[in-house]
Amino acid sequence: MQKIDFVLTWVDDSDPAWIAEKNKYDVKQTLPSVRVRDWDFLIYWFRSVEKYAPWVNKIHLVTWGHVPTFLNINHDKVNIVNHSEIFDEQYLPIFSTTALELSLHKIPGITENFVYFNDDMFINKDVTPEDFFVDGKPKDIGLMSPILPVKEGVAHIVLNDLQIINNHFNRSDYLKHAGKFFNWRNGVNNLRSMILLPWNRIMGFYDQHLPLPLVKSRYEEIWSRFPDEMTQTIAGRFRSNSDYSVWLIRYWQLLTGDFVPRSLNFGKYYQIQDDLTSIVEEITKHKHALIVLNDNERLQNFENTKRELIDVFASQLTEKSAFEL
Repeated sequence: MQKIDFVLTWVDDSDPAWIAEKNKYDVKQTLPSVRVRDWDFLIYWFRSVEKYAPWVNKIHLVTWGHVPTFLNINHDKVNIVNHSEIFDEQYLPIFSTTALELSLHKIPGITENFVYFNDDMFINKDVTPEDFFVDGKPKDIGLMSPILPVKEGVAHIVLNDLQIINNHFNRSDYLKHAGKFFNWRNGVNNLRSMILLPWNRIMGFYDQHLPLPLVKSRYEEIWSRFPDEMTQTIAGRFRSNSDYSVWLIRYWQLLTGDFVPRSLNFGKYYQIQDDLTSIVEEITKHKHALIVLNDNERLQNFENTKRELIDVFASQLTEKSAFEL
């Protein structure tokens, strides 16, 4: 069986030491609380991995330095990764997700193929290694879509990625792999790609915001090709509109044809709302293999919503995992 690691980035926003250090550098409070507030779902993330993906090789938990109180750090599959292990001292402390995501290949001992999770991404039913990689190639959605700027989005950063992409690829490159970009798995969504065919430039890709299957050697290639852009990003302590992101690596994988098409129905993205009807139905009926529960500024009642979601997860993942003390 192929070895595949999972990587999870996590912040304990209640840690007084972390708060003090963050405030020391973030004097203008530019880091919104919704980007870092903890929903206390992490214990269910580990339970879901044990239940639905017991084949995982290692789980690398990347943190500022704190460790979840419930976690059995002596479990042979758990590796706690301090930011200091992947960043030179001159760049620390780091509070930027883009910097973290572009440095995951530096995790000591990480496998060539790994899956990157945010802490709002969950496995919701049984998955296999082949759901993420086939013959070493990541499974992904090769679907074109223009980038649309929205208030809470990262369009500026994605446009930086696309500027590099358009310096090295054009329409002919994705037409070389037309069978991967236009296929039955995309259904009517193939129209997204077809509509953009008149333009020679790459105007964007459809991003599901799901856990990303990534390849270590592809990271190393991007760092080798664009050292200035990568260094510029990790030099910023906080996310900036001038950053580059992990999407650059994903887009490069797509346009070189170095991926295997996957169904759009494999995962589902949700914005957490005060009305949790659709999310509760998703978790209890296990409609999709992967789900994302994204925090946002429009949520009115954080504490009540948090308690309700914890109850739903607890009803589905009832057994204590070996990852717990």
